[in-house]
Amino acid sequence: MPRGPNCFRGIAVHHIDVSDDRRTAESVLAIEPVEVPDVLAELAKVKQLSTVVHNLNRLMDRPADRELGLRALRHLGFIDE
Repeated sequence: MPRGPNCFRGIAVHHIDVSDDRRTAESVLAIEPVEVPDVLAELAKVKQLSTVVHNLNRLMDRPADRELGLRALRHLGFIDE
């Protein structure tokens, strides 16, 4: 079980980059599927979940990046496959 500063309930918490829409999507897709519920809970706790979702929605507004945004939202469980 991971330990250290980037640990949340024994699961490594990934830094979600919100500085750029594409980076947000890429950092979301780097999360292991089993870690998604804990990461979502932590994002909500630190009031960053809405920023992440906003970035992904904005990414989907651009035709060239739509699929990346959709994949990231699906990965988080916000869109059914």
